[in-house]
Amino acid sequence: MPDEEDQALAVYEALRRLGSAVQSDLGTASGLDTRQAAAALRRLTEIGLVEERGDGHIESVDPDTALVRTLEAYHTAAKEQSRRTEALRDVSQALLYVYRPAVERVASKVQVEYIRDRWSKHRVLDALTETIQRTSDSLHPGPMPPADVLESSLKRDAQLIKRGVRLRAIYPLSMVQTPRHLRYLQEAADLGVSVRLLDHAPCDILLHDNELACMPSNPHAVYDNPMLLIRSTDLVQTLTAVFDDYWLRAATVEQALRDERGAGAVAGRSPELTAQERVVIRLMSTGLSDEQIARKVGVHRRTVQRVIAKLMERLGAGSRFEAGLKLAQDPALMRAIAPNRFRATGHPPAAAPGQPPA
Repeated sequence: MPDEEDQALAVYEALRRLGSAVQSDLGTASGLDTRQAAAALRRLTEIGLVEERGDGHIESVDPDTALVRTLEAYHTAAKEQSRRTEALRDVSQALLYVYRPAVERVASKVQVEYIRDRWSKHRVLDALTETIQRTSDSLHPGPMPPADVLESSLKRDAQLIKRGVRLRAIYPLSMVQTPRHLRYLQEAADLGVSVRLLDHAPCDILLHDNELACMPSNPHAVYDNPMLLIRSTDLVQTLTAVFDDYWLRAATVEQALRDERGAGAVAGRSPELTAQERVVIRLMSTGLSDEQIARKVGVHRRTVQRVIAKLMERLGAGSRFEAGLKLAQDPALMRAIAPNRFRATGHPPAAAPGQPPA
């Protein structure tokens, strides 16, 4: 660096002697080679001791003039830096004290808690039962829990109804085929629970007072599935709308029993279908795989395959395609499969080509 500064000084002194010069003459005048002269000239330009005229000649600048210019540039840069710093401070304060709290207020309205182990789930559900004031809506697509769990559920429902809580519950349509489950439904209805039945639904949903929801984190997982505890009025309102849609499409126990008897009445002319077979047929019509159907119904995939094989055998069909055609061509059987939809239109629902009817 000292050598470079000395070379720059040599070029500056030569330029002062000459008054002005072109760049090619500065090396000779200062005793430097072309590379050294070019580097020295760049240094002098950097510190403001030379300036170029319009004709290509270079003139020297007095050090005092260069110093004044440098100080003016420094003050200008300092003012600009101060302005930018002030602007950055204002931006930081706006982000920190205005916008961030606003986002946090919105986010705080949606609180989701993961409840992982079984005992914690029971403890949380028991605690929530104590706090319900107005409504409790529950969707249970199955499979159904053991008898002791159902019995404790009836006791809990009785306590809620005694406190004036309105209870609505949707269960699997197949429950009417099991005497034990049918008895449970009738006992729940006798307590004052509004009960309806649906062929299938994606997952369990529990709604309390339109303010809190419980549901599985993964609707397809069977074991070790954390429960989501959701505290969000907006989100719970959406889930309530979903529940209400299922509720309107679900059948009462009496309707389900009549439909079961209706399905048996056509057995002399068409193969009688169980509730499980009807659910499998409807899900098949949507293009779901055996694995996906099994998850929705709550059974093993081999069970679904056995149901489909048995159905094809009873229909005398050699393939799913042929089974779909035979089902679509039998209005009475279609009425047994989808009674609610048949009642609404007066005609059997159309089946997709090559698939059983929905």
